[in-house]
Amino acid sequence: MTAGDRTLRAAADLVAALGAAAPQAEAALAALLHPRARFMTLGKQAEGAAAAAREIAQGPNGDLARRLHWQPPLAVGEAVRLVGERQPGSSDRGLVMTLGFDDDARIVLVQQQRTPPPPPAEAPLVLPAELKAMIDGALVERHPMLLAYVDADGQPVMSFRGSVQADSDDRLAMWIRSPEGAFVHAIRANPRVALVYRNEDSKATYHFQGRARVSDSPADRQRVFARAPQAEQAHDFAMLGVPVLVDLDRVEGYAGLGPAGQVGGIRLRRGATADTAAPSFSNVEQR
Repeated sequence: MTAGDRTLRAAADLVAALGAAAPQAEAALAALLHPRARFMTLGKQAEGAAAAAREIAQGPNGDLARRLHWQPPLAVGEAVRLVGERQPGSSDRGLVMTLGFDDDARIVLVQQQRTPPPPPAEAPLVLPAELKAMIDGALVERHPMLLAYVDADGQPVMSFRGSVQADSDDRLAMWIRSPEGAFVHAIRANPRVALVYRNEDSKATYHFQGRARVSDSPADRQRVFARAPQAEQAHDFAMLGVPVLVDLDRVEGYAGLGPAGQVGGIRLRRGATADTAAPSFSNVEQR
């Protein structure tokens, strides 16, 4: 048996050990590991065969690993890669394990990383009430939204916008203090814009795509200015600015991160068919 065959065999034995009950799994895994084996995954490391075996069996990816369908081991240079795929119909993430070996085909390194989760089912573009509240409170809660547009030279431009607000189920609005500024000129030529919301505490992350336009409606003008945060109003007491409305076409993101990954994922599209349940924002666990 060649050295490559031995490493592939050891990798297959590791997968087999994952399926055992916790105490037996740890013992079987420890027997495959070098005494000074090292375990690594996002946010966690362990040194030594016993500690590494414990993390593989009971760590942040232990339960996930037992639910996955594992592909045959694949040699990648001198390492071996194990790919665990989610079961059909599951919302689990997949898992990739990269194994390093010593000259005796004993496992000296185990690196784990999760693959992206399956995308949420597409749904009609109706902003959930919880997401509207995040948008409206973004500046006050110190999570200002980032806006991207394309200037006259075709160059993407990004800036933080403190007055962004949820104006309806499928529209955002903002008060722009410079009616003759670069942003207003840009959207008259190319209305396509994108925005990002990120809460670093809860890890809530949302991406918005839509078409921006200046509104000449007096009602829009009064409403958008009145709903802008006080800090934004204080920059334009004379109301010299203009309201910009963004008709949304796509919204994607998630409400936070829990032990198993993303929580409350949504994928909304204008014109999508209403054939899925409304996304849930409940039980969001902060990381």
